Amino acid sequence: MEATNNNSKKRALWACASLLLTPLVLALPDKLLALWPAAVALGLVFVTKKAPLALGSACLSALLLIVLTDRNSFFEWISPTGGFLATLTSPWHFYALLFTLLLGSLSAVIEASGGLFALLHAGGEITEKTRRRFLNSVLGIGLLCFFDGLANALMLGRVARPVADRLQVPRAYLAYLVDTTSSAVACLAFLSTWIVTQLGYIATHSPLNTPPYLQFLSSLPYNYYCLFGLGLAILSVRYRWLIGPMRRRFETLDTPPVDTNRMPPGRTSPIRALVPVLVLLLSLPLIIFFSYTPENEVSLSLRIQESLNAPTVPRAFVISSFLALIAACLTYPATRRAETPRAAWSGARQLIPALGILLLAWFLGSLFKVLGTAGVLASLLGSWLPLEALASGVFVLGCFISFISGTSWGTMGLLLPLVLPLCGAMVTAQGAPPETLEVIVPAVIGAVFGGAVFGDHCSPYSDTTIVSALASGVSTHEHTITQLPYALIAAGATVVLGYVPVALGLPAWIALVTGLALLAAVVAVTSRGSPPIKGP
Repeated sequence: MEATNNNSKKRALWACASLLLTPLVLALPDKLLALWPAAVALGLVFVTKKAPLALGSACLSALLLIVLTDRNSFFEWISPTGGFLATLTSPWHFYALLFTLLLGSLSAVIEASGGLFALLHAGGEITEKTRRRFLNSVLGIGLLCFFDGLANALMLGRVARPVADRLQVPRAYLAYLVDTTSSAVACLAFLSTWIVTQLGYIATHSPLNTPPYLQFLSSLPYNYYCLFGLGLAILSVRYRWLIGPMRRRFETLDTPPVDTNRMPPGRTSPIRALVPVLVLLLSLPLIIFFSYTPENEVSLSLRIQESLNAPTVPRAFVISSFLALIAACLTYPATRRAETPRAAWSGARQLIPALGILLLAWFLGSLFKVLGTAGVLASLLGSWLPLEALASGVFVLGCFISFISGTSWGTMGLLLPLVLPLCGAMVTAQGAPPETLEVIVPAVIGAVFGGAVFGDHCSPYSDTTIVSALASGVSTHEHTITQLPYALIAAGATVVLGYVPVALGLPAWIALVTGLALLAAVVAVTSRGSPPIKGP
């Protein structure tokens, strides 16, 4: 307890020091003033490893700088039409908060219903075939629970742990699969707690005029880290590819007794998991389409395109998730239906800290605009950093920030408001043709998302890492050291097999397919001689 208090005091002192130093920054050249809040955020993330503290301190530093240098800009920012209220009243932001809470509730209700347990293929003799079928089921459910990374890890780890113990699968390996299929899937899915936030950042900061959803879809083939990470997990199960500390966990397996208290009571049915997910998937496009009324008579294809970019899209996400939550409650076991309100509240409550980070990141992004931070960065980097190297640099920086801070949302909130405007400024500074943005912007978006997820996979401070470890029944340290080699290989492949070939002119999809093929070949060759999972 005393050590915890001392750490809290140190963090508070570092935050106060950053604020006290802010007036002294006025002695620096004008061009460097706008970089100070970003430096505060990065520095405090590194020192305190607390993203909320870093983002909050950066916001205060930015406000202090604005007050000291241009009070009119400060009053404009807090005016009814300024960035402060615009951040709070933006439909994208408001509905993002509601949508996130609803999906958290949905995840908790689905878990408590026992529907996921029925999908795990928990029965049968303890054989290599049974274990592989179970591990494939874990991967499948990880892909099915695409709507939230943290809830996915919590649900899947808790539900699969007793089955893994019975089948004598190391809990560290279960934690690896659970963690890998959590944030990566949520980051790639077009319907998750991430998507409204991602689209909001894109809509606010991207230099492109194309609809945010099209920019998001264009970034998917550039999100090499998430795709390579999922590919390695699938290949690991297929070829029993065990490396580093994970291999030793298989060789010295000491299976704990099965925790029967974690088995869901009564008979379970996969319908209880599948129906809410189907409602979510099927209702969203219909609600998006019928919520939008075009001003003039247009063709069906044009109406579909316009509806996907309409201001009613964020509200459609909320309505769809609410209908899915109702479906989850209706398919809940009738004898235990009174439990649903408590389960729903529990799921929403666990996402509240993430929403706090989200709000701070939104405020910081609006302050970056006032300070012109992106323009200053462009003037510093535009003359020497090639545009082709921007995605690689952004990815490495994102990996560093997310690993140190342990937060993917904090990483996105810090980087996207900086690097998206930077793309347009660098294209102008280097005299590149405007159509270059159509390649650079999706690549940078994919690089930020991939770098953010890297920290979720291997940072010991990440909530997803901690939750995956706790839900799977291993220590955070053991989960981190056993998963780290897989995450580093995926990150290395992202740069070498992804962004470097793209920088040399290879199309994104070809680099993706080629990279996955090379990874599959390497795994197939190096997996020979891997120890089998110990049997009874």
